[in-house]
Amino acid sequence: MKFKTVFMLFPLLILLIPAPAFSKNAPHASPKTVIGVILPFSSAFEKIAIEQRNAIDIALAEFDHVEVIYKDGRDDGAGAVAAFHELAEMENPPTAIISCASWASDALHPLAAEKGIFHIAIGSAIINRTEARHTVRFTIDAKQEERQLAEYLSRFNRIAIFNMDNSYGNNWAEILKNNFSEKIVASIAYDPTRKDFRPELAHIKGKNPDVLVLLSADNAGGIARQAREVGISAQFVGTRPIERPELLEEPEYTNGLVYTYPSHSFRHHLIVDYKTAHGITPTIFGIEGYDAMMTLAQALTEGNRSPEALFDWYAGRTYTGALGEVQFDEKGDAGYPYMYKQIVDGRFRIAEFQFALLLEKTRQQIDTVFREMAEGVEKTARALSSAGIKGEEAKKALQVLFEKNEHAFDCATVDSKGVIVSVAPEKFGYLLGMDTSREEHIRRLHATRKPVFSLAIATVEGFSGFDLQHPVFNRRGVFTGSVGMLTKPDFFDRIITPKVANFPVEIWMIQKDGRMIYDINKEEIGQNLFTDEIYAGYPSLLKLGRKMATAPQGNGQYQFLDKKFDKTVTKNVIWSTVALHGTEFRLALAWIEND
Repeated sequence: MKFKTVFMLFPLLILLIPAPAFSKNAPHASPKTVIGVILPFSSAFEKIAIEQRNAIDIALAEFDHVEVIYKDGRDDGAGAVAAFHELAEMENPPTAIISCASWASDALHPLAAEKGIFHIAIGSAIINRTEARHTVRFTIDAKQEERQLAEYLSRFNRIAIFNMDNSYGNNWAEILKNNFSEKIVASIAYDPTRKDFRPELAHIKGKNPDVLVLLSADNAGGIARQAREVGISAQFVGTRPIERPELLEEPEYTNGLVYTYPSHSFRHHLIVDYKTAHGITPTIFGIEGYDAMMTLAQALTEGNRSPEALFDWYAGRTYTGALGEVQFDEKGDAGYPYMYKQIVDGRFRIAEFQFALLLEKTRQQIDTVFREMAEGVEKTARALSSAGIKGEEAKKALQVLFEKNEHAFDCATVDSKGVIVSVAPEKFGYLLGMDTSREEHIRRLHATRKPVFSLAIATVEGFSGFDLQHPVFNRRGVFTGSVGMLTKPDFFDRIITPKVANFPVEIWMIQKDGRMIYDINKEEIGQNLFTDEIYAGYPSLLKLGRKMATAPQGNGQYQFLDKKFDKTVTKNVIWSTVALHGTEFRLALAWIEND
């Protein structure tokens, strides 16, 4: 069973109390559920491990009756395994463990299953599952980040790689070599404990790259400075571990760096709580750790104790937390969007160049749905050329059209006078005999004898939908009517919602006559930009709407209410056009500058 769970604060849940190595002891007044947390404190990711511990501790402040014991997983699988055995051999072994880093999670996955201990992986983009129903993972799989990174790097011709000489850096270097074998001009692994990288960077400069991929973490700022000092002018690119506070200490060298990064909730209270407690904004690593502990505490509070019960609590679940809206699949992997970020004016920012890419992807997906529907209706029109538009053969053809198109609400044939003469599914038989000749798109079809796609229409079925019609000609070429598909455009929401979830943008659709046909705020759907009162007090929006009505694509700025309708804000907007059979819709993406 799938759920939609919104994180609440549970003051009566569980306090997780760290072990002596990294936190204070507390008296064991009552039996506690033990959670082991294995983090790479002794590694190049030490600061990430500390951030994860800090974020987990913030989560623990909401709970009691659980004890957390931190262990150092060091910088390899062997270190993680040693830490796990220390936990597993305790008199009261842990019910669950949380581990960070792919090398640790990969090594611990089978061991945890063998010992009957539930396992959560964070900071682990790669994991080789050999045991079912024992491990859940909060980290987006490397393949998703790989696609995101490859999409950006594909615009460059000469790629250089400078990576940490560890499993993270070397694995990514191999991925890039496999994807861009003909474009790689240099690939060097470095010891992350060193401070001077000028000799290697001088070699890279000699290869004249136009992009330098830094597979780095805390030392990326120093590497960027040295790279510029030796004369490398290439675009800097990174992946998610590169977002560390040290990067902002020398913005004259790191400004412009682009990196792939998972999206998350930018307004969750964890962001403020962490910055208040530690003086810096948490990264995705701390955010993962927080959500991992919050969800685990909730699952335990609900009485789940075995690995199987805990796994089932996650599998198929959707929850909203610090990571934003997260969906776990049946394997136990979390899913949420990926994006690009960029250092701009010494700050980590959402990269604005991706907005146009996001708009185009959305346009292409909607266009694909339109085209698939159009192809299905056209194919049926050819079949009805010989079968006729009414009778048993027509009904069968309409039923096939309906079943093969997931976005169809009903399908029907209309005769040359505009009267519905056949319909599918059978439950819509009450539509037979209905006169549609006054509908604008039907008049247009009869006048042109060409396929048409309607604007939004109020249907007798009780919703605003779109009607796609294709003319039917008999074997002698005589026009006999048309075949159509009515769609209830739920697919707009299914396509758009995942793209704006966890992301500071809005995507909306409008007809050229000003009617809003999709918006994240459902109350706006059906409103008319040019005539409805809700928009009357925003002249910049009305001016923009008139511009959008005449221009198929463009950009601008306007003032209107924010997503929550709390206050008036200034928004930037870009738009493009989705069109079918001469009917055009404007698809717009808006964002608040510096949001």
